[in-house]
Amino acid sequence: MKKNNHYWFNLFFCVLFFLVLVNQNLRAQVFQSDNENKKDTVLLRTNKLLPIINNFRFIPSDVIDNPFITTFVKTSVGAGAAIDLKSYLKDLEGNVTDTLTGKLSFISMDLMFQLAITDWIAVNGSYGGSGRLGNNAYTILTSGISYASGYTLGAKIKIWGNDQMMLSGSLDHSSNKVFLYSIYDFVKNVVESGGIDSSSQNKLLEKDDVSSTFLSLNYAYAPTDWCGILAVTGWGVGQTFGNKDKGNVRFGLAASVDFDNIKYIGFPIGVLVGVKFNSFSESGENTTNILTYSFRIGYTGHKDFDIGLENTYQSLNYRLSDQKINTLLTAIKVRYYF
Repeated sequence: MKKNNHYWFNLFFCVLFFLVLVNQNLRAQVFQSDNENKKDTVLLRTNKLLPIINNFRFIPSDVIDNPFITTFVKTSVGAGAAIDLKSYLKDLEGNVTDTLTGKLSFISMDLMFQLAITDWIAVNGSYGGSGRLGNNAYTILTSGISYASGYTLGAKIKIWGNDQMMLSGSLDHSSNKVFLYSIYDFVKNVVESGGIDSSSQNKLLEKDDVSSTFLSLNYAYAPTDWCGILAVTGWGVGQTFGNKDKGNVRFGLAASVDFDNIKYIGFPIGVLVGVKFNSFSESGENTTNILTYSFRIGYTGHKDFDIGLENTYQSLNYRLSDQKINTLLTAIKVRYYF
């Protein structure tokens, strides 16, 4: 565990150092003003539609969506691992014979584009995929190998707003193909049936097409020019892997701070912390009562893009596992505004 903490600390330090170097090159290009007392966020204003309220530039998050009607393209690449994972060694009757330690590795990537048709309505689409794989025979056996890919189409409509707040409604439809290789179920079926047949082949690879539709309300509030709050609540109907349609409730809250607008600091770095609850997985995995915690640090000194490092922590209970799996994923995210 100490080794993991040392790794994450080094990664955080390297990213922070990189952002400092980027700031020295970009700041001179972006901020050309004779009035040194003006707030940096004000200087970031252009003819583009940006996520700004009360002179506060909101830090984007993939965990808590914002209500802003903007045009942008976003890309994300991430990887992670399970934390303190215990693998259960079973016999073919399902009895646990031993407990072993192991690891699971995760990888994900996606691309998204949103177009603001007017200043009150936007449409968006995204495509991405993710995978999960054990790093030894025991984790592969007990947790399987899975991967998924799919797309999301959506629309966002501005409902209300003033100098400090904005409220929008969004409708999103997702469709994913999920694949699961279960070596344990395959071997168990071969022993029970006395040979390899079509039934045992079906146990080795399970696949399913899962979809979901969400209707949500997205809210943003900026009490000052250096901090802001995002909130989301929604309800949807979706499928989970190997199950029927289920209702899904989501709600979440996030708070962010831009140190560029804090007096005596003036450093173009922002941080965001958030938490979101889902009664079922949004990606189709057979998990329930999911709490997702997020922490993001990003560069806030450029008018055209946001770049940041977002960490997400989840406690998941997969169908083939007898214990909750605590996962930590880190992704580099870049969002360019048009």
